[in-house]
Amino acid sequence: TASTSADTSNHTAHTGADSSQAGNQGQNHMKAMHDAMNSMMQQMQSMKPTGDPDHDFAMMMKHHHQGAIDMARVQVEGGADTALKAGAQHTINEQQSEIAAFDRFLQSNQPTGNSDYGQRAMKMMTPMSSIKMEGSSLDAMFASMMIPHHDDAVKMAEEYLKVGKNEELKRIARSIMQTQPREIKAFQQWLSTNQG
Repeated sequence: TASTSADTSNHTAHTGADSSQAGNQGQNHMKAMHDAMNSMMQQMQSMKPTGDPDHDFAMMMKHHHQGAIDMARVQVEGGADTALKAGAQHTINEQQSEIAAFDRFLQSNQPTGNSDYGQRAMKMMTPMSSIKMEGSSLDAMFASMMIPHHDDAVKMAEEYLKVGKNEELKRIARSIMQTQPREIKAFQQWLSTNQG
């Protein structure tokens, strides 16, 4: 047994450098996730609403979905929790197909109208400064950031359904309102189970 403990200590000494590298990698992933959320918010804040609720919803949700995809990619690459990684991959697949629908709409429709939906929807965004991070792992960061991100999407979709006209966009808005509250609940449960 003496040789086993010697082997273990050598292994620990050898992996010390690797674990600090993993720590740096974790910090890089956390910075990438923060940057993805921040970039999405900046893009959305710099948008100029057109007055056409269909156009504004498609444009805003395209940026919003891209932010979720960018964060989910970081989670898939660097996260530790297999359930969160699987959920992140699902987000990527689902929201890429919705972005394709937004792109089709935006390419084939010129904005018309004078709705204030776009301005109201922009005010629904949770500022980065008020997003509460729970825990110090990438997994916890992903769950913490996706809760307000999804919540904002639900509010924007709900508001859009009051004024929207395009049937495909309304179908996507209804889907957001059905699926994302369930995902919020799953993130909240994950945080309560895995924190503290």
